[in-house]
Amino acid sequence: MPSEKRKFGDIGEDIANKYLKNIGYSIIEKNYQLKFGEIDIIAQKGNEMIFIEVKTSNIHSTIQPEENLTKSKLHKLAKSIEIYLISHTLSERFTWRLDLISVKLNEKTRKASLEHFKNIF
Repeated sequence: MPSEKRKFGDIGEDIANKYLKNIGYSIIEKNYQLKFGEIDIIAQKGNEMIFIEVKTSNIHSTIQPEENLTKSKLHKLAKSIEIYLISHTLSERFTWRLDLISVKLNEKTRKASLEHFKNIF
């Protein structure tokens, strides 16, 4: 059974998925798991692969969701992206970037604000 934190994060990821589809991205994979990390969303737009980290926080939190993206998490994401590109033989066919989607969620009203940071490396 998923924890409350995981359920909250899943809501943010669902919001991010809908947003990405609305702006013309094709969702390739969600929650791509490796032993040392996870890529929340892998999308494609044109000939570019976009790896997306989603951070969600409560609208009343004093900490912005993007503040939870640590150097350690960035390092794990870089390793995960490299493995994904190599294992899917995509490294020569596609350009790629890492984006961050920050979601501030009001759980009671189910309303959210979203900010999309492109190419955060």
